[in-house]
Amino acid sequence: MFNGELGWELGGGAVGWAAGAQFRRSFFTSSYNDLSNIDANPCIDTPFNGSTACSVRNGPLMFLGTGEEADLEGDVYALFAEMALPVTDDLQVQLAARYEDYGGETGSTLNPKIAVRWQATDALAFRASAGTTFRGPPLTQLTTSSVTALSFIGGAFRAIDIFGNPDLEPEKATTYSVGAILNVGNFKGSVDYWNFDFENPIVAEPSASMVNTMFPNGASTNCGLPAFADLQARFVFQGACNIATISRVRTNWTNGPGVKTSGIDVLADYDAGDVWGGNLRIGGSVTYTLEYKVDAFKIGDVTVEKAFDAAGYLNYQLTATSLPQLKGSVYAEYTHGPHNLRWTVNYIDSYVDQRASIFAANPVNGAIQPDGAKIDESWVHELDYRVFLPWDVTVNVSIDNLFDTEPSFARLDLNYDPFTGNALGRTYKLAVKKKF
Repeated sequence: MFNGELGWELGGGAVGWAAGAQFRRSFFTSSYNDLSNIDANPCIDTPFNGSTACSVRNGPLMFLGTGEEADLEGDVYALFAEMALPVTDDLQVQLAARYEDYGGETGSTLNPKIAVRWQATDALAFRASAGTTFRGPPLTQLTTSSVTALSFIGGAFRAIDIFGNPDLEPEKATTYSVGAILNVGNFKGSVDYWNFDFENPIVAEPSASMVNTMFPNGASTNCGLPAFADLQARFVFQGACNIATISRVRTNWTNGPGVKTSGIDVLADYDAGDVWGGNLRIGGSVTYTLEYKVDAFKIGDVTVEKAFDAAGYLNYQLTATSLPQLKGSVYAEYTHGPHNLRWTVNYIDSYVDQRASIFAANPVNGAIQPDGAKIDESWVHELDYRVFLPWDVTVNVSIDNLFDTEPSFARLDLNYDPFTGNALGRTYKLAVKKKF
């Protein structure tokens, strides 16, 4: 990386620049024992009679699944450059661009960015940025092999095979943000609005939506229909096409439907100055997701997942994960000599489980069990103590989930949502660091 000045000036000073290059090489290798290697044992009876004539290659370990061995490597080349343009003392502009070449099917991309900051007064500044981003698929998603997960389908756990996809295209996004910064005395704060528009996001196909579309309300009426041929081919049955006879479901890593999301970030920090001979700081941050709109998901010509807004919902087995609209934290930090004590409170707002079927009235007695229809808000406290000792030794003691709060109940296998909750309860951590 190199940097310097261009030798010409604007109203706010000299124009600066930076440029550089980057090279990254990644490796991925997977190996299996003979029973799990689908090339060595493609059929359920291959270990006994050597047969390789099965129509579906699931191997002898039907439920646990098999895979193909892989040995992959990939190179990524990148060039980047940036210019700082001090238009005036109060107006700063940054221009940047990054070029990346992944090679193969992924290809290359050029992503520009512009950022502007205007210092309107000594206390108030405004900022804005716009640009594009790019993410190439990792090697683990480009292999033709698979990993196996389990999902509760038709009253039993079924194998879900998630296959890599050598034809994955890169994920792209157009982004912009606008905000304001306030700096008054010992107070610092900022408010920003952000917006991301994703194209071809890299996602795994939603197995639950595939099952529900193929077998609406458990019925087999779509079996054999030409319009559903591509979707039906994703299922392995032990017998006729029926939800009760599903053995496995094949899903792929793919370029999914577009996603548009936006929200607001708020940060605040106040330095209270000298308190009892030490320094006290308090502050916090909040993120509010205004929207997270996902376009319809299709397999072949069949829509398996309608367009939806994920913000504020559990999104069970959909292409989006749990997304409470409001998340935030506040802290108080006190420093006295070599001692530092910090108290943090993390907050996650309540959100809704939108699966209407599991909260419907019991067909026998009409009873409704509403528990879990709304996942309650959570407050989790953390306490961190740090002391600087002689000989460049630092000791840190942390207590996470100080009050041993249980995660909010959700109608899931673990009785809580692992994307937002933690079942470990109160935990302790001790760290000692020595500089040499």
